Amino acid sequence: MVEYASKIKLKRSAQIVTLVVIISALFLGSYYTGLTREFCGKDQVCFEEKAATCSPAEVYISRENNVYSYVMHPTLRNKCQITITFERAQEGTAQEHVEFLEGKEMTCIIPKGDMRSLDVIQMDQVMEYCHGPLKEGLYELIVKRMYEVVVANLGSIVEEVERVMKV
Repeated sequence: MVEYASKIKLKRSAQIVTLVVIISALFLGSYYTGLTREFCGKDQVCFEEKAATCSPAEVYISRENNVYSYVMHPTLRNKCQITITFERAQEGTAQEHVEFLEGKEMTCIIPKGDMRSLDVIQMDQVMEYCHGPLKEGLYELIVKRMYEVVVANLGSIVEEVERVMKV
């Protein structure tokens, strides 16, 4: 009789341990996949508070009537991952700019130690940590604009070169 009771206790404790392991795995899995992330809506402060601690969160930001989404993903490493997506361009944006940017995203891997000192909403502060089609599209637009400025001012540049060469 005593032997039977100890076998039942052992079996029951194994079931409890298995249940605890499964619940813990589900919780950790949902945390690290972002299923439990906080939806901050348009609240930038909410997202920045979560970003400082690398907690899962999501926010939509409107900058110059362009809409961006930021999604914070914690990682098992000592880094945070932010996915920035250019959701929608403002009305009247040149079609080629829309093609370069709309629907594109970039992933930023930032050391947790840098998260408190960065304003992750400001792209110029996180750009060095990022890679992806959105970053490439932004750089292509910058190069294109620089090229247009050089071509527009080519006449004055040539005049200045000629003036310097005569001296």
